[in-house]
Amino acid sequence: MAGPVRTVNLPYCPEVGKYEKLTKVGQGTFGEVFKAKDRKTGRLVALKKVCMENEKEGFPMTALREIRILQLLQHNNIVNLVEICRSKG
Repeated sequence: MAGPVRTVNLPYCPEVGKYEKLTKVGQGTFGEVFKAKDRKTGRLVALKKVCMENEKEGFPMTALREIRILQLLQHNNIVNLVEICRSKG
């Protein structure tokens, strides 16, 4: 029997345009990762673009799992999840 369903609290920003993409860091099956900078604060971040083209059932479950794991982990060698942005297209 499955365990209880847990709600995931997602930090949210309304527009990914608040970040300036600097360089592409990597690419995988489910998306691309860029080194980016917050235009307002200058803070450097890793910006992951999740590919939705092949998704018929909404946001990929693997991406949701990754988000949940990033929320739980606190380590100097692991990036912290700052927020989740949406963009059109």
